[in-house]
Amino acid sequence: MKRVTKFISYAFGNFANTIAYEVFQNRIKFYYVDVLGVSSAVIGTLWAIYGLWNAINDPLMGQLSDRTRSKHGRRVPYVLYGAIPLGLSFFFLWTPPNHSPFVLAAYFLIILFIFDTLYSLTYIAYNALFPEVAPTPRDRVDLAVVREALGAIAMLLAFILAPILAESVGYLTMGAIMGALVAAGYLIAMLGVKEKPVPENEENMSLGASLRAVFGSVPFRWFLGANIAKEYIWVALAGQLPFWRKYALGIQSSVEVFGMKLGGGDAEAVLLGIPILLCIPMFFVWRPLIARIGYRKAWIVGALAFVPGLLAMTFAHDFNTGLIGTLLIVPGLTSTLLLPFPVISEVIDEDAKRHAGISREGLFFGMNGGLTKISFSLEGIFFALIMGVTGFVAGSDVQSVSAIWGTRILIGIMPLIACLCIAFCMWRYPLGRETFKA
Repeated sequence: MKRVTKFISYAFGNFANTIAYEVFQNRIKFYYVDVLGVSSAVIGTLWAIYGLWNAINDPLMGQLSDRTRSKHGRRVPYVLYGAIPLGLSFFFLWTPPNHSPFVLAAYFLIILFIFDTLYSLTYIAYNALFPEVAPTPRDRVDLAVVREALGAIAMLLAFILAPILAESVGYLTMGAIMGALVAAGYLIAMLGVKEKPVPENEENMSLGASLRAVFGSVPFRWFLGANIAKEYIWVALAGQLPFWRKYALGIQSSVEVFGMKLGGGDAEAVLLGIPILLCIPMFFVWRPLIARIGYRKAWIVGALAFVPGLLAMTFAHDFNTGLIGTLLIVPGLTSTLLLPFPVISEVIDEDAKRHAGISREGLFFGMNGGLTKISFSLEGIFFALIMGVTGFVAGSDVQSVSAIWGTRILIGIMPLIACLCIAFCMWRYPLGRETFKA
C-alpha cells in the first residue's frame, strides 16, 4: 500500500507537467496566430528559436540539479520552490499587451523564454527522481502506468477543458485555472519523497566531462533519436489539431455530434478527448506486452501502430472520419506515453555501471529534455515552411485547397515519417531486451 501511495503522489508531478506542456502546445500558436493575428511565419520562426534555447537550457538545468547538495536533496528543492513561479509564468503566456504585431511577437518570445526556463528547472528535477522512486524494471513499468494514467487525465483537461474555457470565459481565465493546477500538482508530487543521500566520495564532473560521458553512451544516442521523433509526433498533433479541426474537417462554428450541437472547441475536445480517455485502459493492455517482449520490441510495435490512424487523419474530411483517425492512433499514443521513462532509466543504470556508480540522472534527463526540444524547432520550421508554401492566410476563416492540404500534411504525413524513425532507432537500440513477470 505504501508503494502505491508513493507512486500516486509522485505521479501528480506528471499531472502538472502534462497540463503545462499540452495546453501550451495545443493552444499557444493557435492563440497568437488565429486569434491575435500574428503572422504564422513569424510565430514559426520564434518557435524554432525557442526550440534551440531548449537544447541549451535543459542540459544546464540537469547539470545544476546533479551538482546541488542540500538537506532536502538534489532534486526536491527545485520542484518545491519552482512550482508556484512556474504556474504564474504559465498564466502570463495568455496576457499579451494589446499592441502592434511587433509588440505581440516580442512579448511572445520573452514570456516563452521565461516560462520555459522555469518549466525546465522544475520538470527536469522532477523527472530525474524517476529511477530512484522506481528502482526495478517492474517498478518502472508500474510507476509509468500510474504516472501516465494521471497524465491522461491531465490531457483530458488540456484538450477538453482548456478549449472550452478559452471559448467560454477567455484565454486569461483559462490560463489562471490551468496555472493553478500546474503549481498544485508539483507540490503534491513531493509529499513523502525523500532522496537518498549523495555518497560523500562522489565527485562532481565538469559539464564538458559529463557531456562526453553522456554522448559516449550508445544506448542513449539511439534512445534520443527515438524520443526526438516521439516528441515531434506529440508536438505536431497538439499544435496542428485546432487548424486541422477548423480547416481540414471544416468545423468552424458548430457541428452535430451524437445528436448534440457542439461548438468548434467542443468538437475538437471530443476528437482528442475520447482517444486520450481510451489510453487509460490501453495502459493495462501494454503492461503485460512490455513485460513479455521487453522495452525495445514494444516501442517498435507501438510506433508502427500509429500508421493506420495517421493515414486516416490525413484524408479525414468531417467530424466522423476525423474521429475514426484519432481513435486509430490510441495504441500508438499509449506506447509513447509508457515507454520513454523506463527506457531512459535503463540507459542511466547502464551508464552508472560503466562509470564507477556515478549517477547523472539530472544530466541525462536534461540532455534528453533539451535535445528532444529539437522537435519544437523542426515542427516550427515545417509549420512556417508548409503553411507559407501552401498559402495559409493568418486570421482568415477561409483557406485555399492547398492551404488545407498543408494542415493535413502537418498532422498526418510528417508524424508518420517520425513513427518510422522511432522504429529504426529502437531496432538499433542495444538494450531493452530484459523481460520480467507482469
